[in-house]
Amino acid sequence: MGKGINLNTPLASTRLSLVANILLFLLKITAGIFGRSQALVADSLNSLLDIVANIAVWFGINIARKPPDKEHPYGHGNADTLAAVFVALILLITGGYIGREAVGSIISGNFTAPTLLATGAALFTIILKSLLYKYTLSIGKKYKSAAVIANAQDHLSDVVVSAGTLVGIIMAQVKFPILDPIAGLWVAFFILKQAIRIIQDNVHTLMGASPDFSIQNEIRDHIKQIDGVITTNWIKGRRVGAGYYLDVALIVKANMTVREGHDIAHLVKESVMNSFHDVADVMVHIEPDDSSMGRL
Repeated sequence: MGKGINLNTPLASTRLSLVANILLFLLKITAGIFGRSQALVADSLNSLLDIVANIAVWFGINIARKPPDKEHPYGHGNADTLAAVFVALILLITGGYIGREAVGSIISGNFTAPTLLATGAALFTIILKSLLYKYTLSIGKKYKSAAVIANAQDHLSDVVVSAGTLVGIIMAQVKFPILDPIAGLWVAFFILKQAIRIIQDNVHTLMGASPDFSIQNEIRDHIKQIDGVITTNWIKGRRVGAGYYLDVALIVKANMTVREGHDIAHLVKESVMNSFHDVADVMVHIEPDDSSMGRL
């Protein structure tokens, strides 16, 4: 009996998102045109660019999984982060275009009341994207994948966007057709807001951000408990993809042999990596404690 398909991986979540976005694009563009909803047509463009973003995430995840090599000694983890930034850039383009079209329609007065076909398509989008958001976010957090988390945030923006679209469509059907392009303007605003948030989160990583001070203090306290370590002089670190690469300076007895210092460094590295799963590697520097030697 063959094994079932494992949906609990970053690549599986990205493939599922891609299929869903293709389906939603076809549904929205059809319902938007035949249902006379400018907001839904604008939302279909969002789904089209989501397809491009999903492909970028898929490539980013695959590249990030490659092991370190001579040209990338710290691995390829930041490909995942670059994919997240690419998703944000796609969102910026989408939001700008949708906003421009909505403003143009409001100024020109070119709007009509949408039909029930547009209503059904918007409602279906909200339900499907809500389920995708919860599923994708859980996978992104489990594997600490910036690209998958960005993809989940994109799903969430689609939920809010489609909710605004649905309200605009219903209000346009009832009495106020101008609310359909106004809903398109709401779509643009939320997409741009989400894009800026994703960029802020991931540029911090690309610039070699250190671990939070709370994490550094936890690591510092952990190291102090290891036999042979007097204290830590300093800790430096940078994030690469889902993991941190740390440099740690230890204070040990000044009369230790090279072998003893080496053994302590190896023990510290193993202990930290086993206890803190976000740590991908540790470079340990040994420094002597000269305080007992007195002044010259």
